[in-house]
Amino acid sequence: MTSQAKSRGSVLALVALLFTLSATARADSLADVFTRGNAAFARGDYPTAVREYEALNEAGIDDADVAFNLASSYGELGQYGQAIRYFERTLRLSPRDGEARTLLRQARDALGERQAQQSGEAIVEDRPPLTEAVFTYFSSDTLTWLLLIAVWVASGLLIALTRVQAEGARLGIGIASAVLFSLAAVSALGVGAKADWGRAGKRAVIVRETAAIREGPDDRARLISELVEGESVRIVGREGRFVRVLARAQREAYVLSSDVGEI
Repeated sequence: MTSQAKSRGSVLALVALLFTLSATARADSLADVFTRGNAAFARGDYPTAVREYEALNEAGIDDADVAFNLASSYGELGQYGQAIRYFERTLRLSPRDGEARTLLRQARDALGERQAQQSGEAIVEDRPPLTEAVFTYFSSDTLTWLLLIAVWVASGLLIALTRVQAEGARLGIGIASAVLFSLAAVSALGVGAKADWGRAGKRAVIVRETAAIREGPDDRARLISELVEGESVRIVGREGRFVRVLARAQREAYVLSSDVGEI
């Protein structure tokens, strides 16, 4: 995998911390962390880059460029499960990032090729639900604004409809209102899809080569099976060192929290 560290969006995210952090020096230190991560990436020191970018994650920075840089660093280290995790996060935050989408596909292909060489079997990429696929290129913010604007304008047209007497004008306003309310309904569906309404847990991916899934949150609990790196799961709970996940065929089981990464 070959990519270049990004810097544009994270500067804005770090500046935004000025509104939430009590000390400007703290925000400056986070900006320094990001700069050090980029410098390490540029010289090919990917373990250091990962450490710096992960420090930003731990500080609560949820930014598309940080996620992209972290994914790229993991990809260069051959840790494709982590790369997939953070490219997915990049696309959650910035759905129109074509480079992230391309590199996500390359990470999946590289992981599949490695698995095929090792075991003769590669994971099959999960297809997203239909509603999620339809709204792939729209961010949650964009869909929310579309919903609000469509409802506001349609409501205004309905008010105008009560004051207009001409039949032609009333027909036109009625049609426009119907179209806008339909747009609002579609936007609401998109917002729900982005927020995972109606779906249990949070999206996650297996980040270890293999991860044992057990019946209970204990190393001695009965082993059910193993999940493989890059496989999608949904985290529905946490118990000590374990997370409760929905895995294959929506079966509920327990996995070590270190073996899975939330998207």
